Amino acid sequence: MSQSKSVCFRMLARHVLAAMMFSGMFVLYCLRNNLSVTIVAMVNTTGKEADRYSGDCQGKNGSELELVDELGEFYWDSQRQGLLLGAYYYGYAVSQIFGGWLEKYVGGKIVFGGSMFLGSVLTLVSPITAREAGFWAFFAVRLFLGLFQGVIFPVHHQMWGKWAPPMERTTLISIGPSGCNVGTIFISVVSGVMAANVGWDTVFYMTGALGLVWVLVWMFLGYDSPNKHPRISDGEKKYIIQEIGPSSEDKDPQVPWKSIFTSLPIWGLVIAHFCSNWGFYTLLTSFPTYLDQVLGFDIKANGFISALPQLLQWVSVLSCGYLADVLRRRKIMSTLAVRRTLSAFGMYFPAAFLLGAGFVGCGKEALAIALISIATFFGGAGFPGFKVNHVEIAPRFGGIIYGFSNMVASIPGFAAPYVVGALTNEANTRSEWLIVFAICAALYFIGGTAVVLTIRVDEQEWAKTKTKTFEDKELQVEIPDDVEMKGDMNKLGHDNPAQQ
Repeated sequence: MSQSKSVCFRMLARHVLAAMMFSGMFVLYCLRNNLSVTIVAMVNTTGKEADRYSGDCQGKNGSELELVDELGEFYWDSQRQGLLLGAYYYGYAVSQIFGGWLEKYVGGKIVFGGSMFLGSVLTLVSPITAREAGFWAFFAVRLFLGLFQGVIFPVHHQMWGKWAPPMERTTLISIGPSGCNVGTIFISVVSGVMAANVGWDTVFYMTGALGLVWVLVWMFLGYDSPNKHPRISDGEKKYIIQEIGPSSEDKDPQVPWKSIFTSLPIWGLVIAHFCSNWGFYTLLTSFPTYLDQVLGFDIKANGFISALPQLLQWVSVLSCGYLADVLRRRKIMSTLAVRRTLSAFGMYFPAAFLLGAGFVGCGKEALAIALISIATFFGGAGFPGFKVNHVEIAPRFGGIIYGFSNMVASIPGFAAPYVVGALTNEANTRSEWLIVFAICAALYFIGGTAVVLTIRVDEQEWAKTKTKTFEDKELQVEIPDDVEMKGDMNKLGHDNPAQQ
C-alpha cells in the first residue's frame, strides 16, 4: 500500500514518532544518570586514600597524583553513595505498573510529556537541594524523579502497540531504547568534563534545561495513535490499521490480571528482565566508581571510559533489532527462533565476559575494560530478543505487562548499588569486585535459561479481542428456498434482535 511521506521533512509519521522516542529516551537517561559520574566530584575523599584504592592498582592512571584536587562538598561513605545511586529506582519501581494504564485512559502524549517535564524541574533543583537541605532531601528528589519517570517505558510499549506494524515491530520498538545508550554515553562524557572544569552542579542545570526543550518539541510532534495524528497521510494510516487491526486501540478496562499473573511466558520475561537489569544497573551505576576506586582513573578519563560499554550496547541494540526483522521478513528464521537466539546471546555471553573481568589482575586495566565492554555489547541483543515480546504476545496490554515486568526489573536499580556498596565498603579490592561480577554472571545465566525455555511469540488467547455474538434459539426459523435474503430480518416478519 502506498504511504505518502508528508508529515515532517517527508518522514512517515511512525518514523517521526521513533525519532521522538529516541530523543526522549536520550534525555531520560541524561536525567537518570547525571549522578553516576558526577557523584565522584561531589564526594570529598581527602584523607581516605586507603579506602579509595585497594593497593592493587594504586598510583596507576594518574589518580593518585590528582587526589588533592578531588575536594568534593559532601562526606558520604560508600553505603550512602549506594543509597543515593539507588534512590531513583525506589520511585521508578513503584510507578511502573501505572504507566500502561495511564496511557490507555489519559494518552501517551500527556503522560510521556508530563513525566519528562516534572523530571526536568526536579533535576534543576537538585544542586540547591543537596547543598541546602542535606542528604535525605536530595535522596527524596532522586526518588521522586524515578517515581515520575517510571511510567515512560510502559507508555513507550503501549504506544507502539498502536503504531508499529508487526514486521517492523522489532526495529521500531528498539530505536527508542537505543537512545538510552546514547544518552548514557553523552552524559558520561559530558558530566566528567563539566564536573572537572566548571563544577558538578552545571551538569544538573544542563540536563534539566535539555529536558524542558524536548517537552516543547514532543507536544507538537507526539501523538497517541494514527487516528489522532492530524498530519499523517491517509495511506500510512490505512496501512498501520490494516496491519495491526482495530484491537490495538481498544480501551476495554477489563485487564486480564489472572491470566497475566498465571502466564508462564510472562513470568519467563519477568525473570529474564530482572536478571538482565541486575547486570545492567550494576554497571550503569557502579562502573564509574569501579574505574575510580579500583582501576584508578581520574574523573575526566572516567567519563570517557564509562561511555564505551554504552556505545557498544547502542550499536548492538540497533543492529540486532534490524537483523531480527530482516531474518523474519525473509523467512530465514522463524520469529520464535530469532527471539530465542538473541535472548541467549543477550544473557549467556554477558555472564561469561563479566565473570572473566573479575579475574583480571592489576596492570591489565585495558583487558578488564574490554571484557566489560564486550559483555554490554552482547547484552544489547537481549532487547530485540525478549524485551519487545510483551507487545508481541499481548498487543492490547503490552504497556501494562511491560510495566509489571519493569516494576520487578527495577528492583536491581536500588538493590544492586546497595549490594555493591555493602560488598566494597571495607577496602574496594579486586577480590570484592569479583564477587560483584560473579553475582551478575549467575543472574544472567538464570535469566537466560528462564526466557529461552518459556518465550512464545504468538498472541495469547486471553489477550485477544473478545467478539460478542448474538444467539437466540427462539428466532431460528426455516427459510423457504424461494425467499430471497436481503440482510433485513423484517422481511421475514421478525424484529431485528439488535433493536429488541
